[in-house]
Amino acid sequence: MLAPICLFTYNRLAATKQTVLALQENFLAKECDLFIFSDGAKTEEGVLKVGEVRAFLKSITGFKSIIIFESQVNNGLANSIINGVTSILEKHDRVIVLEDDLITSPNFLDFMNESLKHFKNDDSIISISGHSLDFALSNKFIGDTYLNGRTDTWGWATWKDRWELIDWEIKDWNTFKNDRIQKK
Repeated sequence: MLAPICLFTYNRLAATKQTVLALQENFLAKECDLFIFSDGAKTEEGVLKVGEVRAFLKSITGFKSIIIFESQVNNGLANSIINGVTSILEKHDRVIVLEDDLITSPNFLDFMNESLKHFKNDDSIISISGHSLDFALSNKFIGDTYLNGRTDTWGWATWKDRWELIDWEIKDWNTFKNDRIQKK
């Protein structure tokens, strides 16, 4: 069973088309469920652009199933992602997340699904990223993957049990920001 894909869109038709086209070209696309979250417009001027994106979303094919959620209000990206991912993880144990301005390689879904399986029982791994910062690895590095202390939001995946541990209100921020041990 493959992880469902969440795609978050707003008002960028050209970028959304590129993202969907690249995703459709993934080797596993036809076997994956795609959940699309379309955020509402911020202004009256934005209603047309959001409408154009939504018309395109309704034309998408190439996935096992496609479900579109259209918000009538503008939630903003952070709230859209938190609420959307949470809703999908109520029914699934893992999820792959994309925004509307990413171009994936054809093996992106393979990498994400294999990584989700491989690291499933390693609670020290919070998320898997499909993007890598451009930095030099040691000549002695021979692995296929590496760990990074920071998350990357350019195509990522996580598991329900890790997602449920996140404190979105950051209740302990004042204590945390002054504690070097906790930060490490």
